[in-house]
Amino acid sequence: MLSSQVLAKGDDDAILDSDRLTVTRDRLITRIPLAAVREVRPSGDKALEVVLTDGAVHRIEGGNAYATAAFVTALVNALPEERDPAGSALVTTEDVGFVLKMWQAWTGGAAVLAAYVGYVWWTGAAHGAEMGIAAFFGLLALLIGLSATFAVVMSVTDKVILARRGITVVAKRAYYPNGKKARYYTFTDTSGNEYNQDAPNRVTENIHVVYDPEKPARHAARETVFMITLKHAFGGTLALGILGLGLLGVLIPYL
Repeated sequence: MLSSQVLAKGDDDAILDSDRLTVTRDRLITRIPLAAVREVRPSGDKALEVVLTDGAVHRIEGGNAYATAAFVTALVNALPEERDPAGSALVTTEDVGFVLKMWQAWTGGAAVLAAYVGYVWWTGAAHGAEMGIAAFFGLLALLIGLSATFAVVMSVTDKVILARRGITVVAKRAYYPNGKKARYYTFTDTSGNEYNQDAPNRVTENIHVVYDPEKPARHAARETVFMITLKHAFGGTLALGILGLGLLGVLIPYL
């Protein structure tokens, strides 16, 4: 079986599967059944337009002319003989929320690194090499503590949302083509979309997974309230401890 062809430009991409075209742009994922496509036409050398059976047009940008031409050819060849006149009514769009783009990640990382080096250098120059070393490790611990605390808060938020409106389904153990057990389970939401749930410590063939019907990408293996509380209490205590030590290391040179 041929691999699904992908047309990408920057952080956006379009994936051609056997029965649908999935376009990801910014925070939106648009799924277009091939049966809803009337025609595909090039738009310049590096773009194409997908015209639906009801006349709606979806424009897709490509990274280079060769990839775009190959994608147009593959898409045209994949179109079925029978088309559905419903067009846009068959198209689904999912908002996946905030998506960090590559340039934003690099810019943020460079800014954090510059601030880190500048702070350590200033502390060492103003208070001596020992205080500079204390600032180096203190700021590192502070960043780790902040990240860990944020992760715990987000996990607690997800658990609260899942407890309030989550739907529980049975997820089945996934297997690799060679028959080896995978470390994850698969389940399908009410819209027929399939998701993977990591559960490396589970040994059963089936587990219960809770997912958010408003955002199915938010899901978790079902656990008891005791285990959830224990994990988050331990994680929160550890994160706050590292945060406190880091803050102390950052402030010591100025106390």
